[in-house]
Amino acid sequence: MVSVTEIYEYYKQHGYETVVMGASFRNVGEILELAGCDRLTIAPALLKELAESEGAIERKLSFSGEVKARPERITEAEFLWQHHQDPMAVDKLADGIRKFAVDQEKLEKMIGDLL
Repeated sequence: MVSVTEIYEYYKQHGYETVVMGASFRNVGEILELAGCDRLTIAPALLKELAESEGAIERKLSFSGEVKARPERITEAEFLWQHHQDPMAVDKLADGIRKFAVDQEKLEKMIGDLL
């Protein structure tokens, strides 16, 4: 959740026009921590749990501050060095890509079975 929050804040405060999407949630608490994020991909079981929960959901992510100038461009090598300094970003990105690839294969098989 820390990584998505940092990404959200960075892109919003530097005026990048993009959609930030959180994914790979393990529980409702993680979803609630990102309430207000542009998009969230939520598994059906967790959606059901959210629907059955009581109480209001408090928005956690929101940007209303002043947009700062974009940082100076960096080279690919500089980007990779900075990215690899954050083990969580490296591990979570790779894990997320692997999970999406597995889910894509499952979805393709499901669609193929229906055709």
